[in-house]
Amino acid sequence: MTSTQQRAVLQRQIWQIANDVRGSVDGWDFKQYVLGTLFYRFISENFTSYIEGGDESIDYANLPDDVITPEIKDDAIKTKGYFIYPSQLFVNIVNNCDKNSDLNTDLKDIFMSLENSANGYDSEDDIKGLFTDFDTTSNRLGNTVAEKNSRLCSVLKGVNRLKHEDYDDREIDLFGDAYEFLISNYAANAGKSGGEFFTPQSVSKLLSKLAMHSQDTINKIYDPAAGSGSLLLQAKKQFKNHIVEDGFFGQEINHTTYNLARMNMFLHNINYDKFNIALGNTLTNPYFMDDKPFDAIVSNPPYSVKWIGSDDPTLINDDRYAPAGVLAPKSKADFAFVLHCLNYLSPKGKAAIVCFPGIFHRAGTEQKIRKYLIDGNYIESIISLAPNLFFGTPIAVNILVLAKNKKDTKTQFIDASGLFKKEINNNILTDNENVNSLGHIQQILGMFESKEEIEYLTTNVDMQLISEKDYNLSVSSYVKAKDTNKKIDIAKLNLEIQETVLNIDRLRNEINKITLKIGNIDNNTALIEKLLQDEEVIWEKLGDIAEYEQPTKYLVTSTNYNDKFKTPVLTAGKTFILGYTDEIDGIYKASENPVIIFDDFTTANKWVDFDFKAKSSAMKMITSKNASKVSLKYVYYWLNTLPSDLTEGDHKRQWIRNFSNKSIPIPDIDIQIKIVEILDKFMELTDKLSKELKKELDIRNKQYSHYGSSLFPKKDIKV
Repeated sequence: MTSTQQRAVLQRQIWQIANDVRGSVDGWDFKQYVLGTLFYRFISENFTSYIEGGDESIDYANLPDDVITPEIKDDAIKTKGYFIYPSQLFVNIVNNCDKNSDLNTDLKDIFMSLENSANGYDSEDDIKGLFTDFDTTSNRLGNTVAEKNSRLCSVLKGVNRLKHEDYDDREIDLFGDAYEFLISNYAANAGKSGGEFFTPQSVSKLLSKLAMHSQDTINKIYDPAAGSGSLLLQAKKQFKNHIVEDGFFGQEINHTTYNLARMNMFLHNINYDKFNIALGNTLTNPYFMDDKPFDAIVSNPPYSVKWIGSDDPTLINDDRYAPAGVLAPKSKADFAFVLHCLNYLSPKGKAAIVCFPGIFHRAGTEQKIRKYLIDGNYIESIISLAPNLFFGTPIAVNILVLAKNKKDTKTQFIDASGLFKKEINNNILTDNENVNSLGHIQQILGMFESKEEIEYLTTNVDMQLISEKDYNLSVSSYVKAKDTNKKIDIAKLNLEIQETVLNIDRLRNEINKITLKIGNIDNNTALIEKLLQDEEVIWEKLGDIAEYEQPTKYLVTSTNYNDKFKTPVLTAGKTFILGYTDEIDGIYKASENPVIIFDDFTTANKWVDFDFKAKSSAMKMITSKNASKVSLKYVYYWLNTLPSDLTEGDHKRQWIRNFSNKSIPIPDIDIQIKIVEILDKFMELTDKLSKELKKELDIRNKQYSHYGSSLFPKKDIKV
């Protein structure tokens, strides 16, 4: 499967688990149960593989617990960092969860036992509290033990259905994609910003490639605002081109995401001795002072978050902040994270940091910090990204790349705001898709590496010019935006206006003639008299002249067919759609007497070029019982003078109840055709008039734009 297909399958499976417990567990809380269960299953299977060691004669899941010797347990904990007895394995718990009346407390005891197994070992801090947020006894799962057990069992069985082997080719990040899916679906409803907890994988990939750029070996990689660990894990995926020698380090202030980050490390086969995730406030209580410097730093810190700043007078003497001479504002800690990263960065390393764009142009202490960074020649590149790349915020963020080993005194500015692919909810950065087409990530990396000047995209600016601009580091201040406005030929535009107005007047006159013809009894005596004389007009029940059917094959309409057969199509807001019949080569062509089709009754009532393909199960239709006697187009127009009584549901029953017994006047077929011709012409002209009016409005807007811009001076005036 492709990554897109794998991701779709995974999301459907997770959503099914959600449906099984919906109505009891809040979506935001629910993610803890799914991700915790994913982790429980993974470490169970990973531990089993370690114990069995590829020996098919060993079946650890079916061994009795009492065969485990203290030596086996001790050796396993030293290697894996934890211990799980056979009876505690995920596979044994899920297989009996339906019958286990103590499921919730058993799970609680298993998780506690797993965490306690590391007590006194080097892995203790890495294992402790991993399952804190997986509260199996919470009333959020239900008011009774039976309800709790039922929902827990549903989650266990749902996660058991996920096939890890489907993802072994690493087309997607099973845990990361599960987390991203849950964040995107629930963060907004929980009043949370998804970007606060998770960096989308496309941005993570770009950051890790920037931070590891031109380095074959890296001592350690570090994230001071680790979140769920997604940024650190992107480094692991770059192992083909880079080697991380001493592991992965991160600090996270949020307890829930701190647990998720540690789980994430295990889930990606990073052993406890190869990662170190700390819980705490990076800005005021930093960890890993003894482990710095780091060759690669990646970070997506919270945007403009409050911090203690100048309220703590000791911070100005902190080695991280002292060189700049000022502290980041108390209401905006962005540059505090930047200075922290710079302090932790090795002489040969790079730091790639996602930043709120406002920090690059605001005055005050932020300007002084920018001056320090530029004068010290620490900024290699500033990259503006497209908007709406992160969950929960449409902000177009920047990436700041720090380096201590620059070869010149220029700062690179890249405008990558136009590089993105539109998805349903968010934009994304594409990776290499084929040999002939570079993905967005590769295009940005190519510009970053070459330092080539490309008009409208990238430029390199000497620190002297930046100084002259008061250390404004906004990309738009240095990279000229491409003028996408089309040049307007005002003389040609005025001629179009004249022609359009003439067409509108002509169409109005033709429509007036039709309306006069309909309203003028003297000009239409024969037609009107026949309709008014009851004895010459037969009134029949709709069910006697037409019948409801369920189509058995595809029905297709398209713009091409409409043009060819001149068959009008009405969307479903008024209940009915003119369709096609008389099958030829698997395609239904327009007939002289088309069927009437029920659709979903949701779209607006207007005439359109209708491009539609649907399975027959989604369609319902009416066909004529006597085409020589009754024109269904006549019936169609008559039905659309009535209130729409149909709703979604059993359409056949509604047809019988609401329509089949309605009486409709049936004049001679010639008169029906005459009425249809008049209404067809009216609708055709009205549609044309609507298009001409829109055209006139569009041209008027262009005129306004031209005249408006020409009335103002173009010279920039500095205030």
